[in-house]
Amino acid sequence: MKDKIRPSAGKILIVEDDTGICEVVCTLLHEVGFSCICASSDEAAYAVLTKHKDWAGLIADINLGTGTTGFDVARFARQYVPDLPVMYISGASSPRSYAAFGVPGSEYLAKPFNGPELVLRMEELVKQRSQRSD
Repeated sequence: MKDKIRPSAGKILIVEDDTGICEVVCTLLHEVGFSCICASSDEAAYAVLTKHKDWAGLIADINLGTGTTGFDVARFARQYVPDLPVMYISGASSPRSYAAFGVPGSEYLAKPFNGPELVLRMEELVKQRSQRSD
């Protein structure tokens, strides 16, 4: 039986300081047709965000170590791609912080998360964006 080859669903930037989590998220998204770039810090994220503008979405850990947060990365990203779908993931932050500091129209998913739920929610965010632009 042949594997079904799916067309690219777009490119997702994953900003996560835990490389294991980033690899898992990328694998999950790749299985449904997304391509991914992992950035382990805000500086790495800023570098790739300014090189490419064809992003389908952003998944950002809220707590990236000292200094900048995933909230900051998302605000920066929205300067380059104003309608960029954003999902925050965190094991330490509360949904209240996301509601206060997250970019408009973004989503929050607590760690540990369910892989299929993350994929489904990211697909929905990307779909909503494409429906708005039609």
